[in-house]
Amino acid sequence: MLKKFKTDLAAANAVCDRVETLLSVKKDALICIAGGDTPLQTMQELVRRSETGQIDFREAYFVGLDEWVGLGLETPGSCRATLFSQLFDKLVGLKKDHVCFFDGKAEDLAEECDRIDQFVDKRGGIDFILLGIGMNGHLGFNEPGVQIDLNAHVVELDSVTKQVMSKYFEKDLPLTQGISLGMKQILASKEIVVLATGTKKAEIIQLTVETEPTPQIPATFMKKAKNAQFFVDEAAGSLV
Repeated sequence: MLKKFKTDLAAANAVCDRVETLLSVKKDALICIAGGDTPLQTMQELVRRSETGQIDFREAYFVGLDEWVGLGLETPGSCRATLFSQLFDKLVGLKKDHVCFFDGKAEDLAEECDRIDQFVDKRGGIDFILLGIGMNGHLGFNEPGVQIDLNAHVVELDSVTKQVMSKYFEKDLPLTQGISLGMKQILASKEIVVLATGTKKAEIIQLTVETEPTPQIPATFMKKAKNAQFFVDEAAGSLV
């Protein structure tokens, strides 16, 4: 369930290997890549492999994991801005209509959730999902206390998430909600990788590994999925 790599780059390369293997056998696979800092090296390597022709993304599909409610593509640090600038806009041959991402500025958020759900269902579910793990154990914006049987939904942000969110933005923003794929969709994914790097993630990785599945630490739900793995570098895995 847990694989430890010498460096964060080695862990990122291992994630890319999984994507490469998937697209070699299923060219139109549906992939989900988390935003945030941790997956940036993975995105860079996926772009490199795309540019060299090592991975063919021409028929691939992508769905967004989450977004801050109230933010859109124009806000640096938003999930959408990060994924498009660092990944989607750089992948050779990726079709624009093959990417479905949450609009955090949608007037009807319930309708927005339905739109994402329909996209995932039409593709037969998610083939590969890369998740980060929050300091409170959240996955996407599935915060502590989340229900396990939800699809895309709107979430009240946990206090820990509010504390750490400032690192993503140039100025303080009054954000209180997120919109996210639900645990039901995540757990139904055919392959799940939770990526954690750096010493700051060591304690939550240890807590997740040592705790039985509980809504209070959403990452522990990965223990219910036979197809889920934790990829950690030596720093993040130093306590396990």
